[in-house]
Amino acid sequence: MNRYIPYFEFAAFLSSLLAFPVIKNSKYLRLFPVLLLMIVLVEVYQLFFAAKGSVNASMYNIMIPLQYLLYLIIFYLAVNQPGYKRFLLASAVVLVAFSAVTQVLFLEENHFNVLAYCLGSILVIIGSIMKLYEMLQNPTDFNFLRKPFFYMLFAFLLFTTGTLPYFAMSNWLYIVTTYKNILQMLVNVMSIMNYVLYTTYTVMFLWMIQRKDYS
Repeated sequence: MNRYIPYFEFAAFLSSLLAFPVIKNSKYLRLFPVLLLMIVLVEVYQLFFAAKGSVNASMYNIMIPLQYLLYLIIFYLAVNQPGYKRFLLASAVVLVAFSAVTQVLFLEENHFNVLAYCLGSILVIIGSIMKLYEMLQNPTDFNFLRKPFFYMLFAFLLFTTGTLPYFAMSNWLYIVTTYKNILQMLVNVMSIMNYVLYTTYTVMFLWMIQRKDYS
C-alpha cells in the first residue's frame, strides 16, 4: 500500500514548483519547494541508490530533523504573535541540539532516532496548532476559500499526529517480528496519512495557480 507514496510526494513537489511564481512573495510558502525537494531526494535515494533491504537509518536521522527544522522555520515566518515566534525559534534550537546529542550519545547502530523524531513531531504539532489558532481567532472574518494554507496545515497536523505511533515504535517493530498484524495496520495508517498529506499539498498548490493568489 505504501509503494505509491513517492509518486504523491513528487506530484506535490512538482505542483509547488509550478506554483512558485504565485507563492514567491510569501515568506513561508516559498520554502515549500525546498522542503518537498528534500523529501523527494530521500525517496529517490531509497529507490535507486540504497542497497536493497538496507535500513538507511543514518540518512533518515539527518533528513528528518532537517525537515522538521524547516517546518519550524515555516511556522516561525507564518505566525504573527511575538510570543509564538520566540517559542518556535527556541524550538528550532532545541531540536537541533537534541538531535545531535541523542545521535551521538544514545543511538545504536542502524537504529532510527525515535527520540529526536518524537520531539520534532511534538514541536511541529504545537507550531501548526499555534498558526491554526491565529487563523481561527476571528472566525467571522476568516474566509476558508481564500486560505489554502489552512488546509495544508490541517493535513500536516493530521499526518504528524496519525503517524507518530508508527515511527515512535519503528525500532521495536524492526526488531520484534512477532506482531505482523500490528505492523501491517500501522503501515497502512502511515500510508493513508501520506496520501492525504501530499494530495492536499498538490491540490492546494494547483488551486493557488488557478487563482493566481495564495491568500
